[in-house]
Amino acid sequence: MVEGVVDSSLATAEEILNYAEEEFEKSLRTKDMLLYRNALDKAFLSMVVAVNSYVNRKLGITPKSHSERRSLLRKIDREDLRATYSDVMRTLHDEAFYDGVYDPEEARYAIALVKKMLEEFKKGS
Repeated sequence: MVEGVVDSSLATAEEILNYAEEEFEKSLRTKDMLLYRNALDKAFLSMVVAVNSYVNRKLGITPKSHSERRSLLRKIDREDLRATYSDVMRTLHDEAFYDGVYDPEEARYAIALVKKMLEEFKKGS
């Protein structure tokens, strides 16, 4: 993958996360559950874009599914990232977005994990 495309993908992931955080905070102030759910799924989308960029940089493959992302992260010996991806997917995508679980503290923690992963990828790890 071309370095500029990686940088572009990570910039996109960061932009998505910024929007997600703004919407998340607004959802807490307004008690808007639909906005809450959408904001957290957007935060998860940020992670998907970042992980796709990372895997593509390492293997030249863009994963097409959650299962493929987890499998490829394991293949490149990044069990730590695979576990984080799975945990964040469960919290933000499955529980908050699909199931409507309202847990702002857990959501903040998951968003912090996404931020940490983005920072790692931007450093070139």
